[in-house]
Amino acid sequence: MQGRIFLFVSMLTVMVFVLLGCTGNRFVQGDLHPPRISDVQVNPTSLRFSGGQVTISAKVEDPSGIAEVWAEVQKPDGTKERVVMNLVGGVYQGTVMAAANTRNDGQVETYEVRVRARDAKGNETPEPGEPPGGISFIVQAPMKPPDEPTF
Repeated sequence: MQGRIFLFVSMLTVMVFVLLGCTGNRFVQGDLHPPRISDVQVNPTSLRFSGGQVTISAKVEDPSGIAEVWAEVQKPDGTKERVVMNLVGGVYQGTVMAAANTRNDGQVETYEVRVRARDAKGNETPEPGEPPGGISFIVQAPMKPPDEPTF
C-alpha cells in the first residue's frame, strides 16, 4: 500500500511540474501583466536642421520573458513609424531616422516616442505605451532667411 501511495505522489509531482512548465513557478503561469518598461531615453534629444539618426533605449522586464519590444514614433506630420528594438547589453535599443526640417517659418519639428512590449504569454503594453506622455526629440529649424529690405 505504501508503494502505491508513493507512486501516486510521484506521478502527481511530475504532473504538477509539467503543468507549470517544469519551472515550479506558479506565478509565471498566472502572468496576466504586460512587461514592465522603464528608463525610456532618446539620444540625442536635439538634432541640427539636417536631421539624422536617434537612438531609442529602454529597460524592459517580465517574469515570463520578452517576446518583442518596439517604439512607436509619431512624426511632426502626424504619421507613425514602428521601430524594432533589440536587446543590447541588458537594454533594448532601436534607431529612427529624423528627416531634415525644411520649414520656412523658423519652427522646430518635434517627434514623440513611446515604447511598447509583448511578453512570452502574449501580454502587451497598452496604447499609447511608455511613458504615457511620451518622450520627445526635436529637429532644429533652418535659419530663417532675412526679410526683404524695404525701400
